[in-house]
Amino acid sequence: MSSRTDTRDRPRLATFATSHYCEKARWALEWHGIAFDEVTWPPGLHRLLAARGGAKATSLPLLIGCGEVVEGSSAIIDWAERNAAESDRSLTPDTGRDHAAAIEQRADEVIGIHVRRLAYAALLPGHADVVKRAMFQSAAGWHRRAGNLTWPLVWRLIMKTYDVGPGAAADSRAKLEGEIDWLDGLLADGRPYLVGDRFSRADLTVASLLSGLARPKEMPVYRDMRVPDTLAADMRRWGERPAMRFVRAQYRAHRRPAA
Repeated sequence: MSSRTDTRDRPRLATFATSHYCEKARWALEWHGIAFDEVTWPPGLHRLLAARGGAKATSLPLLIGCGEVVEGSSAIIDWAERNAAESDRSLTPDTGRDHAAAIEQRADEVIGIHVRRLAYAALLPGHADVVKRAMFQSAAGWHRRAGNLTWPLVWRLIMKTYDVGPGAAADSRAKLEGEIDWLDGLLADGRPYLVGDRFSRADLTVASLLSGLARPKEMPVYRDMRVPDTLAADMRRWGERPAMRFVRAQYRAHRRPAA
């Protein structure tokens, strides 16, 4: 574990409870033994809190109180690599760095975006209470109260921001089908990792961003969430594909089991 034992020295990781991008950052910090305090911010209110924390962007995750403000999951991995407690646990592969970076970028820009959009398209129109409950479950005090008050507006903003309208689910489902085909192709030779012979940021990114569909037992936020029949059908159809089995294998091997 990290030598950061004094809570006054710990950075804070600002997250959405259900965000797979936040899971990516959380996993990287824990992998490197970096102690941190996680704070869950309700959507909408997070914009004000991020600005107060010195962030330029309005998205999460953010790492605050580490002598700088680190914005975004990939940047947080970079920061964790520089501040790792043990150098032999680097997430940067010894060979194939460009390939790993390309996989991470594609996962961030395609897989992660369409997993989120598919979930919102399935949940927000008729099951917004499920999203709200999951997002607010760890928020405390005035954060929770303010989030509850602004939720009706935030719900509509999420629908607009992520283009959750007619046809959104079908479009994102088709995009994800293509990405799962791509990953299945990479894994067709039986390799345990996407790049090289050890766990890397490419594996961590793909596993994190698909965890909401693969539902590994080490990620109870997704594992225990009730979902509509349409999304459950997608999960069943993809559940035994090589890409999804790969996700669950990475969690079993490299993620601390949930308490």
